[in-house]
Parts: sequence; structure tokens; C-alpha cells
Amino acid sequence: MEKKVKYRWLPRPDIKSEESDYSASMGFPDPVESLVQRRGFGSDFVHSDYSALSPWNALPGADAASDILKEAIEKDQLIFVHGDFDADGITSTSMAVRVIKALGGRPEFYVPCRFKEGYGLRETAVRKCIDSGAAVLITVDCGITALEEVAVLRDAGIKVIITDHHKQLDVLPDADALVDPELAGGNAAPWRYLSGAGVIHFVLRGLAEKMGAGEIPELEPDLVAIGTVCDMVTLTGDNRILVKRGLEALRSNPSAGIQALMRAAGVKHGELTAKDIGFGLGPIINSSGRIAHADQAVNLLLETEPRLAEEMAVSLERINKKRRGLDSTVFSQAGKLLKSVDAHIAVTASENWHPGVIGISASRLSRQLNRPVVLIAWDGEDGRGSARGVPGMPVYPILAEAMKRGLLFRFGGHEQAAGLSIHRDRYPEFKLFVESFAASLYQEVSSPVLYIDGGLGPEDCNAGTLGALEKLGPFGEGNPEPIWITRGMYPVSFRSVGQEGKHLQVSFQHGQDTLRGIGFGMGNRTSELNRLLDIAFTLSADAWRGGDAVQLVIKDIKPAARRLK
Repeated sequence: MEKKVKYRWLPRPDIKSEESDYSASMGFPDPVESLVQRRGFGSDFVHSDYSALSPWNALPGADAASDILKEAIEKDQLIFVHGDFDADGITSTSMAVRVIKALGGRPEFYVPCRFKEGYGLRETAVRKCIDSGAAVLITVDCGITALEEVAVLRDAGIKVIITDHHKQLDVLPDADALVDPELAGGNAAPWRYLSGAGVIHFVLRGLAEKMGAGEIPELEPDLVAIGTVCDMVTLTGDNRILVKRGLEALRSNPSAGIQALMRAAGVKHGELTAKDIGFGLGPIINSSGRIAHADQAVNLLLETEPRLAEEMAVSLERINKKRRGLDSTVFSQAGKLLKSVDAHIAVTASENWHPGVIGISASRLSRQLNRPVVLIAWDGEDGRGSARGVPGMPVYPILAEAMKRGLLFRFGGHEQAAGLSIHRDRYPEFKLFVESFAASLYQEVSSPVLYIDGGLGPEDCNAGTLGALEKLGPFGEGNPEPIWITRGMYPVSFRSVGQEGKHLQVSFQHGQDTLRGIGFGMGNRTSELNRLLDIAFTLSADAWRGGDAVQLVIKDIKPAARRLK
């Protein structure tokens, strides 16, 4: 059972920007109306739909990229789609192949092996592309740092399109087209924080338009929604619109491959939420690239025959089950190694860890320890590492500086998540450096913070409030799911449920109101339930009772107090 985390409850800092357009009441329940005002949401935000998506050619480079693809299709030339082995890269690859084929093109996809090749466009893929006779290579979710590889391809007469959303180096690859929102720097455009799947979606929209195909079914952003949610990019601007539309497509008309994936994840497609993607579909898709080969997930997403899709999804879920076991081992062992670490960043390494799952454990440990975590899995004299930050403590700047000092031989990623490669003999110096650099970069480490969005009385915990909240979603990075508090609740019944009693099921009494709650990972806190409590929670539908029933998804509990501290 996981360690109990002691949170400080603080009001959530203001999220709204200078462009906030909140003006008047929207007829929501009072607590939701207050939330809307605090976040600065206007009617354009609440009622936005796919028609509000930025024009595809607003994204720099998309016009040139779509021109190259159009020419290749018209000349019946082979298009080599190079992807990545995480959920964003897998969905990006699948979407590119699906749309290019629907438009009459000849796509061939390639996803590198995490263990033999590592991340990004490498020599093996370059050789396969040249040998295939392809006229065009297009990367999805990678490639912005592939300087030498792009040069080799260009010398071989192959046109190169880079579509990515990761940070660039000081020098850019000499590609025929570069499409990466990071190149826009501080631009505040709605497309600025697109995922890899979002970037290729813009390019493919341009391609379809230029070929006179319009909004073909294959362009529906169902795969974009999965890639965007799983990559944890901010769910504002175009990302929110793409995920909102993608969820509608996934609920109403999922492909055979995605239907099979939903069944394997135990998700009902008609009720699919962004949370179901992140915690249900995403882990299964990711598992193939983590401990097997991502080709399996791409093939599933492209499959149109239901029986074959079912077999492929079952096989992937078996891989995912194995992944969970490996992750549990890493999490347990790394947690023990880091238990007494008091540095501003927690770094450790082991010979016994599977490199495909250390990112998952690093993410869980960073939340538990409330500080960035770097885990490294050794393979001989080299190690592969995963780093995860926490809000207010980005990990990318630290690793970027370590790279400049020659302590790493490869790294890349985002502000809060990155991968790295390191030689064993540089590890001691690397560990000392990042600990020192983090101490100068971060404020003093404190207990984890749980940000509260407002109070929600028992009388407001109902289907009406939940329906109003759903109009503000989907929730995620940049638009976090609201966390509420209600005070003075008495637990009239409770029990530990789930495997090994890991979760907490409880009913609360407040006056004439009784509310059901579930606390995931809180099964070890039953001893705290013999008193009046203040509860921090999110509001959700109660799938077990159905209908208009709602439940509290408990995030934390404290002895009842008069005011928020």
C-alpha cells in the first residue's frame, strides 16, 4: 500500500490570462459560475466547437509540408512515415498513415525500437527509408534535433518533412519543411502547445483541402484526442477543441481497432471521458512501446476487421499487465532508495530496472516526493533515464544544462518530462551537478500542495452541477479538473475495497444529505474517519448506481476546521 501523502490545501492560483473574456452569467449553479469567473471563461470558451479550430495554415510550415505530400501522392511516390513509440507518436503515426492512404497515397510507417534504437530519427531508420525507395520521409512527434540524419536523407535525394512539438537545438535540421510550434517561441497562438498528433493533424487538414477531399471521415481527431491527452499537453486553445471533438467521435463512431481497445480497457465508448483515455486507453497503447514494439499498437489502431482487432487488443492488454508488474517493482525499489533523499531533485539508478517503465515510476514518485525525480536503468556502461518534474519545478532546464556540460550524450522532452542517455562514468558527476543546480533553481522543498477551486455544499453535489462542470471540460493540463471542499461531513460508513484494500469507499452524512465517496489509494486511512471531516474532492458520475447519481472522488481528508489553511 502506498505511503500516505500529507497535503497543504491552498486556493488555486489565478489561471485566467489577459485575454480572458468572462463577461456575464451563463446560468450555471453559483459555485460553477464563480469558477467560470475565476478562470476567466467566456461564452466563446464554453461553447467552442470544431469550427473554432485555428486555420490549418496558421501553423508555420504546414503549407510547405502539405504541398510536398500532395506532390508525392499525385506522382504515386512512397511516403515513409517515421513515428515514435509513445501514445502521442503512435496515434500520430496511425493518423498520418490513415489519411494519406484515404487520399490515394502510398504510406509506409516505421517506429523505432525503444531499446535497440532509442528515441527519434536514427541511422537504422534512415537506411530503411533509403532502401525502401521512398521519395518523402515525414516524421511525426520527433525529428526536430535530427541534424545529421536529415542531411543524409537530403543527400540521397529524399525530401524531408519534420513535424514535431519538442524543443529544438540552437541549429535546426535542413529539412524541406519544418513544422513545430516550439519554433514560435513565446507566441500565444491557440496552436502553440499542440501535441505531436495535433501538429500532424494540421498538416493533414491542409493536404486534404489541397486535394479537394474536404473533411473526410479519416480526418476526425479521434486519434488526436488520445495522443493529446496522453502526452499531457495543456488542454486550452486548439488542444481543447481537438480533444472535445475527438471525444465526440470516439463516443459515437469508434473504429474497429479503438472499439477493441476500449473493451480491453473496460471502457464504455458511449461514456468515454478524457480521464478514461489517460488512465484506460493510454497505458495499453503505451505498453507496446515500453516493453515490446510499438508496431503492435499502430497496427491495432489501423485495423478495420473487428475480429482481428479484438485479438490484437487482447494481446496488447497482456503486455500491459506485464508492464504493470515491472512498474510496480521499479516503483517499490526506487521509493526505498529515495526515501531519505533531501535534495531538491531525487536521482537514483539501478541495474535491475526495465528501461521501458522507469518513466511511469518517476512520474508517480515525483508526485509522492513533491520534487523532480530522475530514474536511470543501466545496460552495461550506458544508462537510459527518465525525468519528471512537478508544478513549479521543471526538469528540462536542469537536463539541458547537464547536456551542455557534457554529462549526458543525449536528451530531449518537455518542461516537466524528459528522457536522457548517460555513460556510467559520468553518473557521479551528473548526480552532484543536478542536485546543486536544482538547489539554486527551486525554492525550498515543502510538502505537496493540493489546490482548491472553491467550496461545494452537499446540496450542490448533484447531476445539475456535474452537467455544468462538464461544459468546461475536457480537463487536463492548463485547465485542471476543479477540486472542491465541503466541510463538517461525518462518515457514517466506510470500508477498504479493491485489491489488498487499496481504495477507500465511504458514505458521508451532512444534515439530511448522504453522499457516496471513493478515495483511490486511500484504503490505509480508515483510522482517520472517526470524526467530522473536511473533504477535498472532484465531482463525478457514479457509474455503479447509474442515472443521475454522483459521487465524490476524494483527494484528501482533514479533521474539520473552520477555515481553509
